[in-house]
Order: sequence, then C-alpha cells, then structure tokens
Amino acid sequence: MRLSHIAGLSLLALLSVSCFKDPNFEPGSSSDAGVEQPARLPSEETRHVLLMVSAGYNSLSSYLTEDQEDLASGTLPMGKNRQADVLLILSRLPKSDYSSTNNTVLYHMYAGPDGSVVRDTLKRWDSGQPLCREETLREAFLLAREKFPAKGYGMVFSSHASGWIPKGYTRSIGQDKEGGISYEMDLDEFARAIPYHLDYALLDVCLSGCVEVAWELREKADVVGFSTTEILAEGFEYKTITQRLLAPEPDPVGVCRDYFNQYDAQSGSATITCVDTRKMEPLAQVCKELFERYRTQLKTLDPSTVQRYFRPTVTPNFVHLYDLVDMLEKAGITPEEKASLQAAMDGCILYFAKTPSFLGISLTHAHGLSMYLPSSGNATIDAFYSTRVQWNKDTKLIDN
Repeated sequence: MRLSHIAGLSLLALLSVSCFKDPNFEPGSSSDAGVEQPARLPSEETRHVLLMVSAGYNSLSSYLTEDQEDLASGTLPMGKNRQADVLLILSRLPKSDYSSTNNTVLYHMYAGPDGSVVRDTLKRWDSGQPLCREETLREAFLLAREKFPAKGYGMVFSSHASGWIPKGYTRSIGQDKEGGISYEMDLDEFARAIPYHLDYALLDVCLSGCVEVAWELREKADVVGFSTTEILAEGFEYKTITQRLLAPEPDPVGVCRDYFNQYDAQSGSATITCVDTRKMEPLAQVCKELFERYRTQLKTLDPSTVQRYFRPTVTPNFVHLYDLVDMLEKAGITPEEKASLQAAMDGCILYFAKTPSFLGISLTHAHGLSMYLPSSGNATIDAFYSTRVQWNKDTKLIDN
C-alpha cells in the first residue's frame, strides 16, 4: 500500500508538471522564482507557413480548381494549434462561368480531428477587388504573418504568366478578370507585393524561368523555382506538395524534381529550374562584363540561330525569351569566357531538368535560364526593359 501510494503521488506530481500550460510563453510568476518551468517551443521557432496562390479567374480555372482538390486529398496539417504547420490558400475562381463573380478569398486548410478537410475563411475581399493586384497580394501576406507567426514562409503561385514581359503587351505575372478587364502584375509589382522574405517562391506558371525573374526576386526569396517554357495545364504535383514544403526543412527542389519526373515518365514535355538567388551575384558580374564586350553582336544576332523557349505560332508576343548561355555562345564568347559563365550558372542553379523537346521545340541548347535577346526586340520593349527590369539596371544588357 505504501509503495503504491508513493507511486501515485509521484505520478500526480509528474502529471502536474507535464500539463503545465503557459499560453503566452512568459516566465512564471514571482512565486515560481528559481523554479525551472517546462518549455514548449513557440510557433516562431517551429512552424512553417505555405501560401498557395491560385489566380484562376481565367482559362485555367478548372485546372486550378483540380489543384485545390488535389491539395485537399494529400497530406494536410493536423488541426489548428499554434505548433501546427499552416497551409493557406489565396484564391479567386469562377463559381460556374465567368458571368458569375466569385470574390477573392484567403482561407486556412487543415485536417480536422476526424480526418475531414476544414477550410476556415480568414478574409473575403469585396467584389471588384481582383487577386492579381499588388495591394491584394501584399495584404494576404501580411495577414498570414499576423495570424500565424512562423519560423519560415513560402509561396506557390499558380496562374498564367510570361516572365518579365510587360503586362498589356502580354499577361506578365498572373491573370485575373473583373468586369471584362484583365488584371496582371508587372514583374516589379509582383516583387513589391511580397512584404517579407520567403524561404522559397515556386512559380507554377508559364515562361517565367528568366534570369530577370530570379534576379528581381533575389531579395524576396532564397530559392525560386520556375519553367523556361510553358507549363502543361496540370502543373505541379499538388497531392504531394505539402509533404515537401511543410517538412521540418522545406524541400522546394524536391517539388521541382517531382514536377519533372511526372512529365518525363509520361514522355511529355517539361523544363524546370531551381535557383538559389543568394548565389547569383557572380552570374550578374560575369554577364555584365560579357554584355559590355559583346553588345554589338547581341544587338545584331539572328534570333533564329538561338535556343528559344516559346512557340511562335501559339505565343507570338513571347518572342523575346531565349537561352542566356546559348545567345552569348552565338555572340562569339571565347572558351575561357564560356567556362566562367558556366561556372557562375552552376554556382546558383540548384536543379535543372528538361525533356529532349517541348511541344516541338528542340531543347538541345537549353541551359536552364532564359533572357531577353536584344535583337528580338523593338523600341517599346527596350524602353520597358531598360527602366523597369532590375537585371538590366544592374548588368546593362540594354545600355541606352
């Protein structure tokens, strides 16, 4: 009896300690001075937040709806306690057709106690406030940080896009329609919309695998993943994406690898590149020197001789997206200069994969990053590029 009574008291004492609750993570009261309190790591030290942006009020609406269904059928964070990782969806999709307006909404998706999918609405924007605006995207990011303090944040952005090419000229980053008007963001607007640093930004959009895009986002995200070509409508593998990105150490390279493997296995068409933006400075320096040295050649180079990433009969306004390395090779750089260029590319590219061709485009001379080819442009494009694209401001590809 005595032994069991002592054991019972010990167990009670143990339970009293293990059930100690400290919701504000503050030190104990003055009466607890000198007593070491049990610790729980605050969410800021453990939690990861993934913001999935689905700008689908356009021709991709059915595919982006399917992406969200795939997310729901995959691995979701369990519950909504403050230690749990967080999956947020910023979405705007038509209800049934484009005449039925659906407001932009931000919601928290997680698995309930019984395994059911729960969607908690955090904010619904008023009608007339499309998703593809700098103000809307920025507000969603700030709300995510306010509601869910975390160790790290990341973004997957899914919509239409065309890299650095100006909105209006083509659709640039994202596409969202409201009242018959198409809303898009230029590259610099998209970058400004991200109000704090991300661990990664994965762009499930077409033709954004540009050095200009990676450079613009270098102070916004450590890792950027994107495609130099178009992306087939099904996009990334959303059933498994949370397993990669809400792991203790997020794995954006793994997401890019999963994307490529699924299309490669289907004998499909795909390119994907993952860039460490923190290691791009040597590439910018090498390119700046080569642009100065080979400026005339780049302005007069025959575009038909350079590796392209666009389909001219399908996307005629995208005819400025050529392979960075190949254009410099065709401009006549020396073997030594090519070695320096390739070393700089290797230093920042974490992963690059391509099928032999993409919808009829041979990818024999593809190296993983596209860039504006000056000889493919015109005065309008040159003016935009020289004043709005940070890569040009820093490397002087177009030096007016």
